[in-house]
Amino acid sequence: MKALVLGCLLGLLWGSPVQADIPPQSNFDNSKFQGLWYIVAAASDDKDFLAMKDDIKMAITYVTPLANGDLSVKSVYPGPDGGCQKVDATFTKGAVPGQFSNPGMGQDDISVVNSDYKHYAILLIKMNKGGAQRVMMQLYCRAPELFAEGAQRMQQLAPKLNLNPSQGAIFPKSGGVLTTIPSPSLNPTFSFLGTSRGKETGASLHFLFYTFHHSSLIRTLRQ
Repeated sequence: MKALVLGCLLGLLWGSPVQADIPPQSNFDNSKFQGLWYIVAAASDDKDFLAMKDDIKMAITYVTPLANGDLSVKSVYPGPDGGCQKVDATFTKGAVPGQFSNPGMGQDDISVVNSDYKHYAILLIKMNKGGAQRVMMQLYCRAPELFAEGAQRMQQLAPKLNLNPSQGAIFPKSGGVLTTIPSPSLNPTFSFLGTSRGKETGASLHFLFYTFHHSSLIRTLRQ
């Protein structure tokens, strides 16, 4: 059943070896993009992501626009003991609205390619790894569930990146319900039902981006 849902979500076909250039959403608005998001699904051609995608749980992210045009991105993901861990990142603004980068992680291009702001957003991440460019699409949703229109837009965009259904995953919830949501404050507190205060780390990394450079850490998060 899950494989069928993935097929409907991505509907991907092998395309041309040359990936299309998908620009950021026109008239992108940082202020409308801010707030709470759930990372519900992703697809990538990165081998580390493909090896561990079935073990990744749904992450939670809070986005805050900064005065200089960058984005502060604070994320929470499940830990191996049923708790949660917070990771912080800064997306540095690019040449056009909706385009960012995370140089510390080698992410040359992080673009918000489609969003209605109220329900979903699709992010496209490009990076060089081992001399080859890798791509990842992420589906952000305002609620912890798949949003139909966002899934359809992901289906339309994915063939342009030469991805196929086996390269995608829908992330399950971690088994708890978020009871204290992230806030715009510098040090938000997160907790899940059945757990105590979430563990925190100052690492400037985004959870799903760990799969590209820190695959061993993801393996420790299997439940």
